[in-house]
Amino acid sequence: MKRKFLAITMVAAVLMTGCQADQHAESSENIENAEESFSVEQMNQKMLDKAGSLPKSNSLYFENGLEITGLGVTYDGRPTAFDGCYYFPAIEALTGAHVAIDWQEDDGYSSAVATTLLSDKSGLPDILNPTGFGVMDLADDNLIVPLDDYMDLMPDIIEAVGEDRMDAWKASDGHIYTIPSVSTIQGSFSMMIRQDWLKALNMEVPKTWDEWLTYWRGVRDRDLNGNGDTTDEVPIALAESADGERSLTLLLNAFGIAASNDTQFCVLEDGTYTMVYEHPRYPEFLKAVTGLYEEGILVEGYEAFSYASIEEMMGNNTLGSTMTFAASGAQTETLRQNGIEDALWLSVAPVMGPYGDQMIPERELVSPVWCITAGADERGKVEDIVRFFNWCYTDEGARLYNYGIEDVSYTIENDSPVLDKALVADGFEDYRAVGINYEPFGGFWLQDAYMQCLFSGKTRDHLTDIQAETYNGLFVVNNGFYYTQPQTIESAGYVQYRTSLITEGVCKLRDRAIRGEISQEEFWSGYKALKEKGLNQIITDGDMYYQSMMSGGVGE
Repeated sequence: MKRKFLAITMVAAVLMTGCQADQHAESSENIENAEESFSVEQMNQKMLDKAGSLPKSNSLYFENGLEITGLGVTYDGRPTAFDGCYYFPAIEALTGAHVAIDWQEDDGYSSAVATTLLSDKSGLPDILNPTGFGVMDLADDNLIVPLDDYMDLMPDIIEAVGEDRMDAWKASDGHIYTIPSVSTIQGSFSMMIRQDWLKALNMEVPKTWDEWLTYWRGVRDRDLNGNGDTTDEVPIALAESADGERSLTLLLNAFGIAASNDTQFCVLEDGTYTMVYEHPRYPEFLKAVTGLYEEGILVEGYEAFSYASIEEMMGNNTLGSTMTFAASGAQTETLRQNGIEDALWLSVAPVMGPYGDQMIPERELVSPVWCITAGADERGKVEDIVRFFNWCYTDEGARLYNYGIEDVSYTIENDSPVLDKALVADGFEDYRAVGINYEPFGGFWLQDAYMQCLFSGKTRDHLTDIQAETYNGLFVVNNGFYYTQPQTIESAGYVQYRTSLITEGVCKLRDRAIRGEISQEEFWSGYKALKEKGLNQIITDGDMYYQSMMSGGVGE
C-alpha cells in the first residue's frame, strides 16, 4: 500500500517545488519564526506542554497501558541533552505505551550490557541495543527473540525497509532479530575537491585515473595554500576506523571492489561472499596504493585519519581532496572567513579507477537498533512491543519522529509538514536539540525532513553556492554510482578470530605493505598463513550464510 504521506515526503517538496518555506513564514502565526528570538528551551517547553494532551491514536492505543523497558546506547552526552524532551510523553499520550530506556554512553555500554546479561531472563529489560555484543552472540545464547513469526504485525516497517533491502535487515543466520532504523536518503558521502586549487593548476575536474594522479601530484608539488611550504599540502585523505579495519574505501571502489563498511568483505561477480583479499583486483589495488604512498600522495599517517581530522584539514587550507560527508559546507565557510574568498569544496563524482570502475557506498539505509529480549517473551509482551514499533513507522509515528508536534514545531502547508523556519535555521542542531529525529531510539527518517534541515528551509533556487554543493553531493553527482555495502557476517569463525586474524592480523600486514615495510610477496605469504590459522573458516562460514540468505533460507 502506497500512502499519501510517504508520497509527499519522497518528492523533497521544499527544494523542488513552490515556496512552501516562504508561505510558512507568512502564514504560521502560532510559531515564533524570527531567528533572533528562537530558543531551544522555549521550543522544548512548548512541545512538552502540548505532548501530554495529544489525542489518542486511531491506529493503535493500549487501553491498559504498555510498559517497555530498555537498555540503550547513546553518544555525545545525549542522555542529558534529551532528558525531558517531547518525544516519549507524546508517544505515551498517542499510544498508551510508556517507554523507559536506561541510556548508557557508548564507552560504558558493553559493561552495562554484560552486567545485565548476568541476570536470569526475567531480569532482562524488554528491549536491548545489541551494540558491543553482536546480534548473533545474543541469539546463540537465546537472549533475544527471532521476529520472523511476527512479520504480519509489522507491515509498515517492512514497507519502509523495502524488498530490495530485506537482506540488510537479516542477521547472518537468515533470521530477523532487530527493530531497525530506516533512512530514505541514499546519499551521505561524496568525493570532494578544492575548486580554487583546480583553477590554480589550470585543470578541470579529474575524470580518469590518470587525471586524478595529475591533480594529486600537483597538490603534492605546488605550494597551493601559499604559505611558502611545499610539503604541508595533503593530496588525499580518507577516514579510517579506529581499530584499523576500515581503510581506503574510495580507492578500493576505484579498483572495482565493492567492500563492506569495514572494508574486509565483498561479493565477487559469481556471487561468492569472501574477504576482499580474495578479489581478483586486490593485488593490483595493493600495488597501486603502495605506489601512492611511495610517491607521497598517500601521506605518512594516512591510516590514522578520522572524519574529524579530515574536517580540520579541509578548513585549515592543507587538503586537496577527500571522500567525506557531502554536508561539509562549514569547511568552505572557514576557508572564506580566513580570507580565501574563492575557496569552494566541490562535490564531484567518485574517482574512476584504471579499469573504468566508479562507485561509492550508499548510506546505511537499514541499521539494527533494538532486539526484543527473552525477558519480554517470558512476560508475554513481544506481540505488543512489535505492534508498538510498527506504529512508529506509520504516517502518524513517522511524522512525530521527523517533525515533532503540529502547530508547535511544524505547520501543514499544501498538505505537507513544514518545519518552523527558526528551528532549522542552523540545520540539524536545534532540530535535534529539542528531541526531533531521536537517533538513539531510531525510527523512519524521511527525506523531506532531512532536506528542510539540511538547507535551513530554503528552496532549491535560493541555495548558496556552498549549499548547492551539498545538494550536488547528495542528489546529483553520485547518482548511478551508489552500491549497497555487503554485510560483515558475524559467523562463529568471525567472532572467534576477528581480533587476532583480522584486526591484529591481515589489517596490520596490509598497512605494513602499503608503507613499504614488507614486500608484496611477504604480505601474500603472511595472508596465506593467516588463512590456515582461521581466515579460511571465516570465508567459508560467511559464504555459507550469504548463500543461504540469498536463497531465502536460514543458515545451519
